[in-house]
Amino acid sequence: MTTLSLADWQGKSLPGLDSPAIWQAFSSAVEDLQKLVWDDPQINDDMARAEGVRYLSRLLAGAIPMTLEGWDPDYPSLLTFLSSRIQYGLPAADALYQWAPIHGDHVYHIKGLRGSAYMMDIETRVGHFAHVNNWQVVDRSSELKANADGTIDIVLSRDERPGNWVKIADGPGDLILRQYFYDWLSEDVAQLQISREGAIYPPPALTPETISKRTQLLIDWLQILPPFFAEQVKRYYEIPTNTMVFDEVSIGWAELRYGKSNYECGPDEALIVEVKPPNAQYWSMQLYSQYWDARDWNLRQTSINGFQAVLNEDGIFRAVISHVDPGIQNWLDAGGHQTGLISVRYFRADEINVPAIKRVKLAEIKHYFNDEERCISPQSRSEYLQARAESVIRRGCL
Repeated sequence: MTTLSLADWQGKSLPGLDSPAIWQAFSSAVEDLQKLVWDDPQINDDMARAEGVRYLSRLLAGAIPMTLEGWDPDYPSLLTFLSSRIQYGLPAADALYQWAPIHGDHVYHIKGLRGSAYMMDIETRVGHFAHVNNWQVVDRSSELKANADGTIDIVLSRDERPGNWVKIADGPGDLILRQYFYDWLSEDVAQLQISREGAIYPPPALTPETISKRTQLLIDWLQILPPFFAEQVKRYYEIPTNTMVFDEVSIGWAELRYGKSNYECGPDEALIVEVKPPNAQYWSMQLYSQYWDARDWNLRQTSINGFQAVLNEDGIFRAVISHVDPGIQNWLDAGGHQTGLISVRYFRADEINVPAIKRVKLAEIKHYFNDEERCISPQSRSEYLQARAESVIRRGCL
């Protein structure tokens, strides 16, 4: 079936439902996803292939709510589209990601309690995320002001409004709302909802044409986004293993710079990662699979941010990536995955300091860390990880 843009849909008839053609096209798009796992030379062991099965299921589970179920700019709602269970596209463990469809013919309000997330950002884009190559930023704001009682009102429209205003495109588009948490154990998630000015309930009943259009959007999502993600991952493997470079990500947050690395770490090995963090509003380091989805950060310590990190007396951040807990506070848990990706994020940094990565035997790491850096017991680790897991639920990121 031909891939259509959102503009193509306006007034254009899609194939009828008197035959199973549209379902067959959907089934074919799902079947084609297998190439991302079994045709990729980087995926060369059963663990990586097993992760691939999980990743493909996440792609499908993530696509349906944003297309077949949720694409209605007349009656939008905020959808948490990335979580600990649905991951793709380099998600940050520190962030809660929400999405909603919008249209330039309307005016929208996002209202509720601001919460205490360390940072909040909203951006509007042209078109739908499924058509990522044409998914251009219209406007964004991270300077959102709450009222004295903790409530907030964000207006989205083509024409400027007073207060927290974000511009939207003339036609169909969508928005991304991000909340970044630094202190996972104390910061509270915002309680927000979106509404359209002048909306009359109930909405019009669904029609066969509406469902056909949304199904085509689902097919586009499955045909366009996964290859886009795979192309981004290739750039990690253009870098020598266990080294890092900094770059930008087109679908990422403005003013974030991304450190990229592919790593190898055997069962009896460890990677020591060392950097002096720049003066930045936010920074983090996180482990990812070869599919650009995050390791299980809700149950394992696969990410560390600037609030959680322990620096030595010289202001140096020194971490260990290994498969067993070395008793180091700054531990990133490889969890049996001998290969994968590392991503570092710097937000509004005054300089870009590139981490050095050193591969050593696990038994040798005691020579690289002082007593203060090593002082975490298995009991303390377990208690911290439990509190971390509970915070994921409290913040709505599960």
